[in-house]
Amino acid sequence: MNFQQIRELDINELANGSLLVKLVFILFFCFFLAGAGYYYLIANSLTVFTSEKNKESEFKLEFESKSMLANSLITYREQNIKLGEMVDTQLKQLPNTHEVAGLIDDISFIATDNGLQLKRINWEPEIKHEFSTELPMRIEVVGNYHELGKFTADMAALPRIVILDSFSLVQSKEDSDLISMSMVAKTYKYNDKSVEQEK
Repeated sequence: MNFQQIRELDINELANGSLLVKLVFILFFCFFLAGAGYYYLIANSLTVFTSEKNKESEFKLEFESKSMLANSLITYREQNIKLGEMVDTQLKQLPNTHEVAGLIDDISFIATDNGLQLKRINWEPEIKHEFSTELPMRIEVVGNYHELGKFTADMAALPRIVILDSFSLVQSKEDSDLISMSMVAKTYKYNDKSVEQEK
């Protein structure tokens, strides 16, 4: 049987055809049903299965990540408590409203104690930040090299946070051993503290 004969087959005559023709038709029909069944049932299910398998992998990774976070929760809480204590310690080093005035007295004492001549010490305009207010003060002192060094070391040793900035050194014209030093000393006050104290 060739292709031409298959084309000329009449469906009505198929029942009367030979056994070979019937088998070919049945096999063709079975393949057609298998192909259609695969396409409509199995192929779609395989796509859904692959998609769900990918989701499963993503969920596993997400679960592992969250599991690691959950296992670290106690450590994070302990670290959070320690950080809170450190912040409180640092905030205590910021002067409150009453201590700011005393800071000028401390600096004046340090200058005179180190044998320096205090030319100027006065507050400059405050600079507001999100959590703190910067309180800069301009300081001008005159003394020799070692006295100035001791003065800056004693300033750094103050119990409150004081940052020394914008140094300017000029040698005295009258005495070559004397140096005039101008600088800005910055301290800070915590905004919430100042708000609470104003209440």
